[in-house]
Amino acid sequence: MKNKNIFSGLAAMLCIVSLSSCLKNKNEQPDFSTTTPVVEIPVGSPVGDGSVNSLTTSLIQQDAPSDYIYYINYAASSTKSTDIKVTLSIDPATLDKYNAAHTDAPLTMVPTNAFSTSTTITIPANTRRVQVPVKFVSTALDPALSYGLPIKITDASGEVISKNFGAVVIKVAVRNRYDGKYSLKGYIFREGDTDGLMGYFKGLSQDLSSNGATALNFSQVWKTGAGAGGIDGLTINVNPTTNKVTMKSTANATLVNDPAYDSRYDPATKTFYISFKWGASPASRAATDTLTYVSAR
Repeated sequence: MKNKNIFSGLAAMLCIVSLSSCLKNKNEQPDFSTTTPVVEIPVGSPVGDGSVNSLTTSLIQQDAPSDYIYYINYAASSTKSTDIKVTLSIDPATLDKYNAAHTDAPLTMVPTNAFSTSTTITIPANTRRVQVPVKFVSTALDPALSYGLPIKITDASGEVISKNFGAVVIKVAVRNRYDGKYSLKGYIFREGDTDGLMGYFKGLSQDLSSNGATALNFSQVWKTGAGAGGIDGLTINVNPTTNKVTMKSTANATLVNDPAYDSRYDPATKTFYISFKWGASPASRAATDTLTYVSAR
């Protein structure tokens, strides 16, 4: 009898330890599938630093709104026989909490004119999950910034709201409409060249990344495909009204467009035709390039 009591006590202790471990792993919330049903924004696993879960989307600037979907979930061992009406809010405090844990890369709140979404959503009876659409107005966002849209569940028809997954920050990166992977061909001139760097090249490719709303980062190459030096911070700058292009280098003030060439962007073919020069004799340089859009980066 004494051994039986000892065994029972050990079993109880093991049960308590097991539950404690489970609660710790779930940020002190019982396992959803076997205990308390909850309404949540499922994003995988809760973050380990006690901050806020996040989702990520990357938008290319375009005239039409960009559609994004996230989910609301009823996490339980069985579905409900009645609808669950879920109320959502845009919650700046959630973004503040996220930024406090990510001081190296804080996010800017998505402005109200740059998105639209519903603040109420219904999980239909006998189902677990429902989509929540968000429309982002990409042209109202600055590609130079990283944005966050903080969303929080504030009510769920009396159901328990998840402690770990009750809020989320949708991280929004924006690329301008010219951003992408491009094929590259052209000709580069190098006065006094004795190294075989001057001449025609083709069959190359380059990623052109956004630098603000109407500019792209670009790296000029020699005939060999190696990067041309002395013109760091090189950008392709587009006038969106005329599609004319101006080349600039933050490291070399002598770099200018070739005045005899029409540097431009052709939106019909998504092609850049550019020509520019830099330096002075006996070390003058010039390049004429054609860049054609291939795909998103």
